[in-house]
Amino acid sequence: MMNEMNFKMPASLNELALNLDNADEKTYLISGGTDLIIKLREKKIYSGTIIDLKGIQELNYIRQIEQTICIGANTTFTEMIHSEILIKNAPCLVQAAEQIGSTQIRNAATIGGNIANAFAGADAIPALIAMGVKVKMMNAKGEFFLKDIDEVVIGSGKNSLHKDEVITEVIAPVLGHGYKSFFGKVGSRERVTIAKLNMAVVVKNNHETGVIEDARVVLGSLGPKAFRSDLVEIELVGKYITDSLQTEFEKALITQIDISIAGRSSRPYKREAVKALSEDAFSNLFGSPAWRCNNEK
Repeated sequence: MMNEMNFKMPASLNELALNLDNADEKTYLISGGTDLIIKLREKKIYSGTIIDLKGIQELNYIRQIEQTICIGANTTFTEMIHSEILIKNAPCLVQAAEQIGSTQIRNAATIGGNIANAFAGADAIPALIAMGVKVKMMNAKGEFFLKDIDEVVIGSGKNSLHKDEVITEVIAPVLGHGYKSFFGKVGSRERVTIAKLNMAVVVKNNHETGVIEDARVVLGSLGPKAFRSDLVEIELVGKYITDSLQTEFEKALITQIDISIAGRSSRPYKREAVKALSEDAFSNLFGSPAWRCNNEK
């Protein structure tokens, strides 16, 4: 029997639901295609059904509804970079989008595809976890449901979606007054680099007392999926923003690396790399060292 790849391009969510009704293990969803096409070639998959989501215009948007930011699954990283809503309310998502691949990849790759691909070194996922986003999905019956992103991304290249389910939207809270966010990464090349280590941080600083009231620190490329580090967060919450706190922040990050990749050959490199990330994060979130010294308690 000859290999045959069927191609479908629904123009609406209703059409997509009908296509999903017949989905099986050889059904592949594609939006930007920057990850899936490579996988199909590597695994020598030449038969099955490809459902291209790009024709569904109702999945392409970034909008703020009261205290919620909604991002359609077909939204590209280039569109995220230029979104005033995200620039104002979710800088870490913009910073992550800016560092994804090349201009051509950012123009094609979508937020929904990035989540579904669940690559361990993906740049958007740590930022999304730090933001506390929920992922909206639809099944073949046209029913919608929500999951925390941590429930969707379950391992390296693994997600929890069934074959008849698709990501339709990413929902992030507007973090509000006092919150700031940061994303940074270290890679082997200056451009089009895959992260050897990446980090997203969301903090809430009480400007009256100078105390950090909330902290979420997410590390990627240290295991099968990005994760929040309780060990590092504990070092920040309830503390004054001082130079000594930056030192403790760096030490906690190094300790987390030692725990996460004990015995790995990459550990010495990542121990050094996280020092640069911690300095960038602290400066981005809390300003100049001179200001921090004035707030030493």
